Amino acid sequence: MVTDVLLVGARGFGAVHLRNLERLGDRVRVVALADPSGAPEDGFGADAPAFPGLAEAFAAGIRPDVVIVATPTGTHFALAALALEHGCDLYLEKPPVATMEQFEDLLALQEHSGRAVQIGFQSFGSHAFARLAELGEPTSVAAWGAWTRDAAYWTRSAWAGRRSLDGLPVVDGVVTNPLSHAVATALRLAGARRREDVALIELELYRANDIEADDTSSVRVTLSDGRIVSAALTLAAPEQSDPLIEVRTPGADVVFSYTTDRLEYPDGQVEDTGRTDLFEELLDHRDRGIALTSPLVEAGAFMTVMEAVRTAPDPILVPDAERTVLTDRPAALTTIDGVAFWAERTARAGALFSELHAPFASAPQSGRTRELRAGSSVVAVHDDGSAVARTSGPRPFLHPVRTPGGTVVTDAHPADHDWHLGASVALQHVNGVNFWGGPTYVRDQGYRWLDNAGRIRVTSFAPRDDGFDVHAEWVAPDGGVLLEETTAWHLRPSSDPRAWLFRTTTTLRAAGGPVELGSPGSNGRSGGGYGGFTWRFPTASDVDVRTPDAHGEESVHGSVSAWLAFSARFTDGEATVAVAGDDLRTRSDPWFVRVADYPGIGSALAWSAPVRLDEGEHVRLSFRGAVADGRLTDAEVVVLLGE
Repeated sequence: MVTDVLLVGARGFGAVHLRNLERLGDRVRVVALADPSGAPEDGFGADAPAFPGLAEAFAAGIRPDVVIVATPTGTHFALAALALEHGCDLYLEKPPVATMEQFEDLLALQEHSGRAVQIGFQSFGSHAFARLAELGEPTSVAAWGAWTRDAAYWTRSAWAGRRSLDGLPVVDGVVTNPLSHAVATALRLAGARRREDVALIELELYRANDIEADDTSSVRVTLSDGRIVSAALTLAAPEQSDPLIEVRTPGADVVFSYTTDRLEYPDGQVEDTGRTDLFEELLDHRDRGIALTSPLVEAGAFMTVMEAVRTAPDPILVPDAERTVLTDRPAALTTIDGVAFWAERTARAGALFSELHAPFASAPQSGRTRELRAGSSVVAVHDDGSAVARTSGPRPFLHPVRTPGGTVVTDAHPADHDWHLGASVALQHVNGVNFWGGPTYVRDQGYRWLDNAGRIRVTSFAPRDDGFDVHAEWVAPDGGVLLEETTAWHLRPSSDPRAWLFRTTTTLRAAGGPVELGSPGSNGRSGGGYGGFTWRFPTASDVDVRTPDAHGEESVHGSVSAWLAFSARFTDGEATVAVAGDDLRTRSDPWFVRVADYPGIGSALAWSAPVRLDEGEHVRLSFRGAVADGRLTDAEVVVLLGE
């Protein structure tokens, strides 16, 4: 059976359709082309009559079986409506229409006409969908993409980079046009097809270029069942790379390249799956009644994102200091420094750019903060952690912590590990819930992003002249409380004017049933038993980390001793932080130390085996410490810790 086809938009992307129609051979006949710029001068379809628009073709008596619409998004609704009114089946390029109102109206027109409408999200035809379905329902999906679009791209037409044109919506931004496949494919992989599948959309829209629309954006979609679909996308990268989607399933986390139909499995195995052409599938639907893979109604989930972008405030201009203009090419390319790194990291964390403190993003929120004093001097700030990103282990922490001379000796949300938060208490494994942040270490599988992020929620804060008392709940994703925490900090000046001293005790009590407290080490990662009291330092050089009988990262890491001292040169000057266990149980825990990868120390509660608590039982972590200017000798450390 030969299908008569009319192509609207014969130039630009329409050339892709002409090549595909040529491939289909005798199955199709191009009966007309419609384009205000005229038909291609040569190539397949060039001999068909050409009209300036679809209305003129219909007025001339052209009656195709199928209309292909490959024109700017703002023109889609009128053209699609006209095709349906004339009894044609429709292949409509993505995104289907510019607004939710148009989408609803087009659905009504389709229902009235009884015609078929296939949307051109070609990635939906990938056979990777079937392979991924064999692994089980995804727990979460993350998409990231870093493409380049130079000045010529943004000036190629009147609608390029516009949110609206002549009062009509265009929505030509990274999320809704160039990399819309990433968002739509991620939603489809999660099973989100219709509007009712989406519960919440959170957006951050930025632009590096002189355009109206967004060229760099992060999106977090919460589905009706609570699962997260995230995307971080940019057109301001210095180099273009394949956009990728990580599909996290109970069995494995698989990376899908939707432009190449390639799957990469955790063991390094690569599978090229191939795909079904969606226009050819529309022909098969007409000839044999097979179901459409990308029908109009199932674009509803994507259209909720489209509408959110359209109605969002104007994108934020990236600061000049974070932009670089490359001129070593035919057209200037405006890039955002480090944007490809931040896109991948943000998407995989299920976060927004500001939540991960990307340098180009708007100022992130902080939780409720309170200054802390040692005597009359402010030496630290307590943050209740309420604004920490869900996947970065929301919890109370101290940052910045300063020496008496003002040298900052903590870091929070560093670029290497956003979930490292100053001085705090956290654990990666609590009955399977991750209160540490970041990916979870899984025995025999390594680190995986799981939908198991917990939150340590402060329920009361009581300030004192020499510190504070905090009560908090360790809340699982389902809202259940696993642990009840009581923490006290006491801060005071030292007899040595170079230092101030602290004592801190945290009690964790099992609530609601037995609790197992674990770490990567207790789950099989050799030497990775971090969790408990932890202290993340800022960038440091000339580090001297030591205990009474060991020096250096390799020797101190995993050792058990009375105290640990970390001396280094920081941005503001040299300083020493010394910590000691303040009771017999705490002193038996090994020290966790990092210097080469990042600067940090901790006391490991569950170094190689979990700590199990029955309901009502508790474990106590108790420490004393000193924060000092300069490099202290071992003897000076002992004196200060003994005060």
